[in-house]
Amino acid sequence: MTLIKILIGLGLEYFLGSLDSIRDFGWFDRYSRWFELRCSRHRYWDGPAGVVVTLLLPLLALLAVAYVLGKLSAVLVFILGVAVFVYSLGTDVHALLNRYREALEQDREEDARDLERALGMEAGTDRPAEEASLEAILFRSHENIFAVLFWFLVLGMVGALLYRLAARLDDRFDGIHGGYAEAARDLHRLLMWPSARLQALGFGLSGSLVHALEFWRKIPGHSLDCSAAVIGRGGLGAMQYRSDGGGEDGERGYSNWIGETQALINRTLIIWLTVLGVMTLGGWLG
Repeated sequence: MTLIKILIGLGLEYFLGSLDSIRDFGWFDRYSRWFELRCSRHRYWDGPAGVVVTLLLPLLALLAVAYVLGKLSAVLVFILGVAVFVYSLGTDVHALLNRYREALEQDREEDARDLERALGMEAGTDRPAEEASLEAILFRSHENIFAVLFWFLVLGMVGALLYRLAARLDDRFDGIHGGYAEAARDLHRLLMWPSARLQALGFGLSGSLVHALEFWRKIPGHSLDCSAAVIGRGGLGAMQYRSDGGGEDGERGYSNWIGETQALINRTLIIWLTVLGVMTLGGWLG
């Protein structure tokens, strides 16, 4: 049933187009600020306990809704699971990449910069370095697709929503110091750890495994901090990335590498779904 929910959710995103209009997490931002104003004076708040309590209430509310719907019909719980999975997915990466490539090829600089920000690239006055841009796209695919898919498999709809809210909370406190902010970052990094490495392995299986592992081994450190680097470097290695643009003129070569990155993400997703299908047929996945 889990695989069927995932396939339906991804199918809805593919056939209906981008569903970003329904992914409004403004309620969580308002709720977390409201909660912080009322609890920040307590000693326990400025640390992991505050983060846990912040995330616990929405997740308990979801479980309560699922419980009530389960009393009415199992079909309603199934529909709720699909809805939460789709809701927890981030902005449609493929739609953004299609628009980004089009903007590059048509020299629409302003549109390209807007899309760079949407894709998480560190856009400044100059175009981001090509390698860093490709790594940002690969990381965005993890945040918007693979991590949510992984935690949906592990913890169901609660896991998918947990990852999205944890990532949202981390983004909100980006660059802010303090016990609560550090706890939010640590939770996000902890949740990233397994899915990042499985995604990097998927990159290797869908491209060049030897080069992916070679790039991966060169990453310094073995802490939770290097998950983003594992994704980015593993993906570049799998594509056997070359910074010379493949011998073509700069902008055209960059656009081609964007296309290669998009194809790698698609192949890796297919590998993940294939493995899940085998696990389901083997009775290892419900």
